[in-house]
Amino acid sequence: MKYYFAPLESISSYPLRNAHARFFSSIDKYFSPFVSANEEGHYTGKIERDLSPKNNQTLTLIPQIMGREVDHMLKSFSYLQDLGYSEANLNLGCPSGTVVAKGKGAGMLRDLYFLEDFFKNLFLKKEKDFAISVKCRIGISDAVAIPELFSLFNQFPFSEVIVHPRVQKQFYKGNVDLEGFQKVYEITKNPLVYNGDIENAETAHKIMERFPDISGIMLGRGLLANPALAREIRGGNELKEKELKDYILAVEKAFSEEIQGDKNLLCKLKECWSYFAKNYPVSIKGIKELRKAKTMEEYRAAKFRIYSEGEFIPFKGEKEWI
Repeated sequence: MKYYFAPLESISSYPLRNAHARFFSSIDKYFSPFVSANEEGHYTGKIERDLSPKNNQTLTLIPQIMGREVDHMLKSFSYLQDLGYSEANLNLGCPSGTVVAKGKGAGMLRDLYFLEDFFKNLFLKKEKDFAISVKCRIGISDAVAIPELFSLFNQFPFSEVIVHPRVQKQFYKGNVDLEGFQKVYEITKNPLVYNGDIENAETAHKIMERFPDISGIMLGRGLLANPALAREIRGGNELKEKELKDYILAVEKAFSEEIQGDKNLLCKLKECWSYFAKNYPVSIKGIKELRKAKTMEEYRAAKFRIYSEGEFIPFKGEKEWI
């Protein structure tokens, strides 16, 4: 069984990925936050740095690409190949309203005729040694098109089909649809990966018991809260407080080297702490102070208050759903 780190917009960029790979070696592949395919076929600034092989030397990165123009996608693939990548992941799962309104992300699931032509042209024109995987949802407002959608995927040699069993309208709310995933599981011929609401090892094991032929599990928000989650699923030690603290220091240092200005850095670290804080559920005052911090000095004071006044309780999930 393989374990993947899901692409999470803005937060799972190379500073956090490298820190995670340094402390927790149980992830087989990391997926980049999505990159929009463009007609120029190249990238600068933050995206260039995030995809640069020199910034991803200690891990296996799969770039995720979003787009609906075949020519733009091919130019992005060529850019990735020049960097040394041999695979890209197609984003057919982003539920953002602005993305879907443009017919991208999960919006591509609306028109299966278009999707079939898109796939045909993409696989016909891409380099033969360049692999394509896909990450998708199971529909827009309902899951009635699962048979048609995943039969369509079967017509193409995707290296993997990664499925988050929610529809676009749910965003990340409510429960995942395991009955819908069961239908996908019975239909799909390509290697299938499960993604969605895995917050502890027990839940992952139940998913693997119910769907024994899946090739992997993708972890997202649960892995951000408990960076040792993949290790625990593999049967290793649960998260320890010292390694979490050391990991947080490494994340802070890595982002400080990438992000200019304390204000922007503070915003990023607060976003990280929306997950880290789940391991200190009784440190209410310290967490509140951290959220209100306006300077890095206030941030550090709040962080140490969290550590001193709150008991470390490794995050094991917020709900039972399976």
